[in-house]
Amino acid sequence: MKLSHVLVVVVLTAFLSIYGTFLIIKKYYANEESESDRSQLENSQSISKVDEVEAFVSTVDIYFGWENPTYSKMIDEWKSGDEPFVDNLVQEVIQQMSHQKIIADEKESSIMITPERISTLLQMVEENKDSFDYSEKYVEILKRWKQDDFSTVDQDHNEMWFIQGTKQGGIATGIASKEQEQDYIFRVFGIPKEKQN
Repeated sequence: MKLSHVLVVVVLTAFLSIYGTFLIIKKYYANEESESDRSQLENSQSISKVDEVEAFVSTVDIYFGWENPTYSKMIDEWKSGDEPFVDNLVQEVIQQMSHQKIIADEKESSIMITPERISTLLQMVEENKDSFDYSEKYVEILKRWKQDDFSTVDQDHNEMWFIQGTKQGGIATGIASKEQEQDYIFRVFGIPKEKQN
């Protein structure tokens, strides 16, 4: 009986290893093909602005994108006087909130932007400025976002990304269109376009 259990574990481990390797290789070749397609498109005949029609392209990373309910709950439950987040958690939260509004090759985790979450983070940072190395940068970003100004959200994302300094991939290359953001909110947070503000 024990031998059969060991055999099952070995077979399952081998299967999962092979399947995981297959998925990683598939993603790698898909990225290679898209870069090749992009360079071919850039080298091809240019189209006049009048005739150019931009096709919708989703900004959802279908391999790694997901909602981060843990951090979302931490923000939603934080109250004045509670212990503030550590510095790198504030950076991570700002970065993950920006994911719904940016274009990037990878978005590992996301937190939905709400006015309440922006206000909570801003209050936390302002009340605990001495606890954060980059409090002025956080306040600047969050005040802009509170005024519904996301004109530099890609730069905001990248600043947090560079401050963290340990990640590879996932740098923002632009700001998502309204249609792309609506698609992102639907596919990551499950909110249909009709119910989005």
